[in-house]
Amino acid sequence: MGFTYDTIQRKIEQLCEYMDDSILVSLLLLRQLSQDGSFPLYQVNSDAEKTGYHLWKIVLTNPEGDYILSIKRALTIVERSFPFVHKLIVQLERQTVEDSDLRQLIYLLSDIPANDLSSAAIFEKHMQRKGSAYCITSFGDLYTPQGITQCLAGFLNPEQGTVYDPCPGSGALLLAAQRCGKQRLKLYGQATDEDSYLLWQINLILHGTYVDLGKTVAPTLLDDQHRDRKFDYIIANPPFNRANWFNSNRPFPDGRWRWGIPPESNANYAWLQHILSHLQPNGRAVVIMPNGTLTTQIHREADIRRAIIQNKLIETIIALPPGLFYSTKIPCCVWILANSDNKSGEILFVDAAHMKPEIKKDFTRVHIMKLMELVSKHRQRKLHTCTEWYGVATLEKIEQNGFILSPNLYTAVLRPGVTEIQKEHGKLLDVIDKLSVSHIDGTLLPYIVQWKNAKTAKCWQKATLFEIYDVFGGVTKNKSSFGKGVPALDVKTVISSAYIPDSFSSNVDVKEDEKRKYGIKYGDVFLNRTSETIKELACCCVAPGDRDAVFGGFIKRLRPKDRQTIDPLYAAGYFRSEIYRWEVEDVSMVYTTYASIDNRKLSKITVYYPDMETQKKIGSTLFEVYQFPKRCSDKSQGKLLQEFGRLLIQQYITYPILQEPLCDPCN
Repeated sequence: MGFTYDTIQRKIEQLCEYMDDSILVSLLLLRQLSQDGSFPLYQVNSDAEKTGYHLWKIVLTNPEGDYILSIKRALTIVERSFPFVHKLIVQLERQTVEDSDLRQLIYLLSDIPANDLSSAAIFEKHMQRKGSAYCITSFGDLYTPQGITQCLAGFLNPEQGTVYDPCPGSGALLLAAQRCGKQRLKLYGQATDEDSYLLWQINLILHGTYVDLGKTVAPTLLDDQHRDRKFDYIIANPPFNRANWFNSNRPFPDGRWRWGIPPESNANYAWLQHILSHLQPNGRAVVIMPNGTLTTQIHREADIRRAIIQNKLIETIIALPPGLFYSTKIPCCVWILANSDNKSGEILFVDAAHMKPEIKKDFTRVHIMKLMELVSKHRQRKLHTCTEWYGVATLEKIEQNGFILSPNLYTAVLRPGVTEIQKEHGKLLDVIDKLSVSHIDGTLLPYIVQWKNAKTAKCWQKATLFEIYDVFGGVTKNKSSFGKGVPALDVKTVISSAYIPDSFSSNVDVKEDEKRKYGIKYGDVFLNRTSETIKELACCCVAPGDRDAVFGGFIKRLRPKDRQTIDPLYAAGYFRSEIYRWEVEDVSMVYTTYASIDNRKLSKITVYYPDMETQKKIGSTLFEVYQFPKRCSDKSQGKLLQEFGRLLIQQYITYPILQEPLCDPCN
């Protein structure tokens, strides 16, 4: 028959829309075991061959007069070799379904020639499309895009021997490793609950593969079913950030925790140590982890990471682009671990988000080949260049960065240089000309045209942010305190506004002493200390005057120590310059769940400033430009002014600072 998998899948989805998953799963299992030679591979009694051929016949002929009963009868035969099938039988006992729909489904599967049927493919696609909580929690690795699965198996590059997955879900990663292996591999895993064990076994049977799952179903970290084994290869996608993974009130002696027991609140480093403890000498492991493992400063986790690095067990770290996984939005990375005595300690860092062509929903063959080639060259120690998307770092370099594994610390940062920025000066002149003939507000025009032939400041000074400002955190209150009381500056306003507005959209109930403590004065600079992206981290908003308001807990206040050093209106421009953004990027770890900045990082940021006359000239112009939308709604003029402001900051702040014309403040 002229069936295609897409046609089959559409028909199956239509018929199964109101059926329990156990029905299709049971049918696919029986159809697979009825194929020539399949069931005898697993059954050990003398009737294996005869039984296998008759399984599907029992379903098709429906001797019970009820398809559900016939399916259960066939499964009862299978149960002799596969005890886990009992759970399917129990689930079927609770099912009621239209006989006509079930008959159509059975005949659909029956009419397809066995050599054209991919029960495994139908099973996986159905479970993915189903999208139920059952599928996500128990069968999560089916939600790992196929390209990533292939890539992980390629990094493993198994030749012969044993492969282990401590938390295999459906077994997709082990199956990918088997396909990638040069010889038949011995597969091992551990099912942590009955649901995953059932799905695990069914998927493996549909693929004609056997895996040693240990003696019983048990949590891997608490009851290791393969505690005495070492493996040549390990591939894993453990559950992220698992809390309460052990009871701290009970003794927990275990040889796996070589560098300390990870915190009870997070099992990430328990998984990493478990995997390393099972790795053979010269073995290799590929593990998907949340990005927080690269940067965590929690004492015990940071100590374990440092020990793993110092023992030269990390080969490669790959930060994946966001949004690739169906089952989680948590940013992910790949750890490639190697238990070799010949390691130099150098680590390859890859920022896959900057690969060309861009990775969108999944890795393409081009991406896989580029990454495979890159990792292969690193293993041969042939990588000596540093680009925007990859770089190799020595142990000494990593130690200088506090043993943090965030790839942005070790890859090249491509930023425009002096020459590229200088070329944009013509754009500024063009914008000034357009504004001059656009009948713009007469009070604003003089501020703009004065830059037509203006020269850049030749002498600049610099100081750390902490030398110029006193830094103070905002007011923290519970939810019930908001919506009433004193106006409050919020993060959204800080990110979107160069200058603090006259009115606020938020309010908070504070006492009189809190109002004074968290007040807003002329010249104060406010920045957001956390953000979902690095681009919106530590944005600044300046107070052009005193405000009867306070600022929130996700904001830091920078209050000038000396108002004669930095003009507040100039500060608004400086903190929106490329120079400042680069400073923020240089001190921040990009690859975390949320980008954040604290006082330690802020203390490393430098502020550059020219003479006060130049500061006031830049600041007053920008202030008038940013106030324009309050007076006029002309969108075309608004766009021109927005571009003028950007180019003014670039040409009269960023450009001269890049030339480094620093002055000696003592002369």
